[in-house]
Amino acid sequence: MDRAQQRAPAADAMFVSYAQLAHNLFDDLTAVCLLDGALHCRGQDGTLELEGIQKSLRSAGWDGSTPRAPVALPQRHEQCLTAIPLEHTDGTLLGVFCIQQPQSEGASAQQPAQIAGRLKPLLDCVQRELAAAQPARERINTLTERSAELEWLFKVTSNLKGASDDHRVLEELLAASVERLQSAFGVLIVPDKRIRIEHDTSGSSTLGEACLQTQQHLITWAQRQNRPLVINGKGVGRNAPDVARCKILSVPVVRDNGRVIGVLAFFNPPSAADYARRHIFLARHLGRQTAAIVETQFDLMTGLHTRDSLEQMYGRLPAESDGLDRSVIYIDVDHMSVVNELHGFELGNELIVRIADLMAPPLLAEGALAARIAGDRFAIILPGADPRAAALIAEQLQNAASQLVIGPAQAAVDVSISCGVAALVAMPQGLARALAAAELACKSAKKHGRNRVELYACEDQSMMRRHEDVVAVGQLRTAFKTDRLLLYAQRIVPLQKSDLPGGYEILLRLRGPDDRIIAPGALINAAQRYQLLPSVDRWVGERALQMLTPYRSMLKSRGISVSINVSGQSIGDEAFIGRFTDQLQAANLPHGCIMVEITEQAAVTNLARASDMIHRLNAMGCRLALDDFGTGQNSLTNLKSLEIARVKIDGSFVRDIVTNKRSQVTVRAIVELAKGFSIDTVAEFVETKEVADAVRKLGVDYAQGYAFSKPEPLGEILESLNRDESRRMHKLFLEL
Repeated sequence: MDRAQQRAPAADAMFVSYAQLAHNLFDDLTAVCLLDGALHCRGQDGTLELEGIQKSLRSAGWDGSTPRAPVALPQRHEQCLTAIPLEHTDGTLLGVFCIQQPQSEGASAQQPAQIAGRLKPLLDCVQRELAAAQPARERINTLTERSAELEWLFKVTSNLKGASDDHRVLEELLAASVERLQSAFGVLIVPDKRIRIEHDTSGSSTLGEACLQTQQHLITWAQRQNRPLVINGKGVGRNAPDVARCKILSVPVVRDNGRVIGVLAFFNPPSAADYARRHIFLARHLGRQTAAIVETQFDLMTGLHTRDSLEQMYGRLPAESDGLDRSVIYIDVDHMSVVNELHGFELGNELIVRIADLMAPPLLAEGALAARIAGDRFAIILPGADPRAAALIAEQLQNAASQLVIGPAQAAVDVSISCGVAALVAMPQGLARALAAAELACKSAKKHGRNRVELYACEDQSMMRRHEDVVAVGQLRTAFKTDRLLLYAQRIVPLQKSDLPGGYEILLRLRGPDDRIIAPGALINAAQRYQLLPSVDRWVGERALQMLTPYRSMLKSRGISVSINVSGQSIGDEAFIGRFTDQLQAANLPHGCIMVEITEQAAVTNLARASDMIHRLNAMGCRLALDDFGTGQNSLTNLKSLEIARVKIDGSFVRDIVTNKRSQVTVRAIVELAKGFSIDTVAEFVETKEVADAVRKLGVDYAQGYAFSKPEPLGEILESLNRDESRRMHKLFLEL
């Protein structure tokens, strides 16, 4: 036998079992062997040229830090050996699994990778066992090194200045990493997001030039291999005389889904120490940390800032003590839905990216901040530009967008954008307010024909109302989140028969920032225009029933009714009606205790739905009241069509009833009409004793207004009523 052909004298149990599995997977194997990290044989099955294999792998640098990939090695007697490296997470070689097969015709360079893929489940098991079989002292040293590196990384990322969305964090992280890895030069490159950050401590341009000459190769390696690349001065510069000799440690910047988005690379002169395992381990974690920061800060598609990142970057701008103006441009791509429908979302995405590419120099000055804040909407902060200067920049962006050529030549897309411009003032929530104002101006531009630039003007009444609505809706949502909404109640007093129990109407109040209690009229009006009233109704109904339930026996004993307002938007909301009826059933309040108030106008607008809701609520023991009665059309028809128990006469007929005969005639007619249908009447806005006497003489059954009581917290009213009922019951008990 040739001395080069050897058979291992013995093999450990681990190798024997895995060799058998390899034979089961490939029925044409002629030999199998396993080498350890030092390329010494741990087991062999069949005849192999071990010395030649070891020599070839050492020549390829597998016993060092050179990158490794499955490779085919031709053997004697028309045999081919596939060597597959097994590496630790830090790139250290744990072992090499080799299989030998007859040489096949037409073998391709892809064949070793295909064989490795077929053996992957087996190789994973071998890799785990090799890692576990490391000497205890070596494992302890490795774990100690890694713990120290992770502690450093945790400390650095925790102490980085600014928020995690700040671009400077990347610079600071790179600088700290260069120092920790004892490197002279570091670079972070994320092409899709236009990120290229350098940190040079070498004092010369040599390593920077080497970086420029090799960066495309490093990016290509990271994208294809998705693993670290270590060159300790043995490759760079030797075969390429134009490239300076240096040592390189490069790791991919990888998203959570495994996609490589960039590269993080460190450079050292040839005289520096080699990059070791701990350097590779730390660099890999730095790559993951960098990806997390990049993804938070930048939009994945366009590379622009996100909305959160824009706010963080704005917060780091210098104070406006220099007196310079600042403005915001809000941009909306016109006819985006048409583009998606006619040409597909892929072309729509290309359009968004192409427009985003315009938001950079030369159209924007250095220092401008551009962000993609929604699907086809962008925002730009322009330091040093007043609104009129910002409008000129917006027009330049429009001109550039109109010249974009997107789509097939026979059906190219006509590209246009609408822009709104607003001043950015230093004040609490200044950016949010400016963006809201610029958005309103942008909507005005779209309303007036699109492909326009509009400036937000405070004297424009429609813009003012829209802006106020946006602010009001924001305040309402904040009130929901911070639990600043409160329930109050106002008495409804009997006028004709003082022994009747009367009732209360539940009213909504808001605790302001200064803890003052205010009526949320402006917020409710804005909520109505933005279709948010069902959310308000759900909150009021649920909270009211929760507060009333513990007092059900008192409410039943005293016969008190409680009115809850329901908006017209909720009348047509089946989800609201279903939820409200479920809550009513769970509360188990006395029959007739709850009275639901809807405005006459809402009932008329949704007559069929209102009739159905009234019928369902009546079946559950609720009574219905028409609010603001007399202001709608065909009030007589409404009384005939709806099963209602009460009408509340609108305050416009009540306030001047003492002096206005038309109001007196109207109220008298409503009272007579209601009595004919056995319906109660309530006069609203009874503010004085004279008004109360006037409506009493006209036959109104109940009154509500400041002449009798002001709204008070519902909880305090219920507690007071409960105490009065306890005293009344105690008195009755003593009399008996």
